[in-house]
Amino acid sequence: MTELQERLKSIHFGALIAPVIALGKKLDLFEALAELGSEEEPTEARAVAERTKCKERYVKEWLSALACARLIQVTPDERFWMNEEQKHEFSGLNNFEVARMLFVPASVKIFDDLIDAFRSDGRLGLDYSQFSDFYSEQDVQTRAKHEKHLEKDYFPLICMNSSLSSGGRVLDVGCGSGFHSLKMASAFPHCSIEGVDISETAVNIARQTAEETKIENICFHVGDAGSLPAEWSNSFDFVTIFDACHDQLRPDRCLREVHRILRPGGVFAMLEMRGTSNVFEDASRLSHSAHVYASSLFHCLPVGSNREDALCMGAMWGERRARELLEDAGFREEDIQVLHPSFFPINDVYLCRK
Repeated sequence: MTELQERLKSIHFGALIAPVIALGKKLDLFEALAELGSEEEPTEARAVAERTKCKERYVKEWLSALACARLIQVTPDERFWMNEEQKHEFSGLNNFEVARMLFVPASVKIFDDLIDAFRSDGRLGLDYSQFSDFYSEQDVQTRAKHEKHLEKDYFPLICMNSSLSSGGRVLDVGCGSGFHSLKMASAFPHCSIEGVDISETAVNIARQTAEETKIENICFHVGDAGSLPAEWSNSFDFVTIFDACHDQLRPDRCLREVHRILRPGGVFAMLEMRGTSNVFEDASRLSHSAHVYASSLFHCLPVGSNREDALCMGAMWGERRARELLEDAGFREEDIQVLHPSFFPINDVYLCRK
């Protein structure tokens, strides 16, 4: 078998096993296996099925696929268990690599519509409303990726601790269901935190979470990042965007609005996928590039292309294009820093001062 054939075989294997893992996460099968099975007393498919209220025959096939992939353990008499590393990876809520598997079935739901968007006489792109499952899975992935590092590493890196210690007004653009905004509100209780997102569904979830957690120094708005309220000019001390600018139909307008609403001396921090704006360099230097280009193909590019005047950026728009848009928005070249945090190894941070 040639090297290319081996790579194709490996890709096919991964494409089949990823949704098997996603099934286990959605149905709490990993949690049940972790509780019921051990090296000393492995468990049967029947017990896992009963615990999760699933059909035994389906659970047996699920366990068999993972055992043959060497992702869980199996005994000669067909009982199953996980070692400590496997329990840690599969049965927790905050493992990033496992959380990414949930994207696979959520992405391929739009497969036929994406084929139409590819065609020269087809639709321009896809609408956010077509990705309801995608966004719920994205929340899981975001929490897995960011929970550990936001307060400890990211907020100090972008100078939030020094800038907002005594208070300030902060806007989180593209806030989604409010995870980052709520983290900021909790970390900076003397600040007024606001979030804005185009999705009314996501904003309602954010409002409900704020109410349930009794966080009072926060509010959320439904709105277009490319057309923020006129009265917000020069009124925010800090603006953040977390992996959301490249999804915009017009990220240029979004960044111009960010510059407008920042007060003089205010800070803008944009977390984006690490890229060079050159495919050859991405392929040569960035191990994550294939994964992100593929993910972008199934979401970021089509939602960012769904209008005649869209810029069609995609997730790997890269540093050169991002710098150009930031300068066009009004930020001076000398006031733009690009940071490469080790704790977010596939992201860059654009730190800008007005």
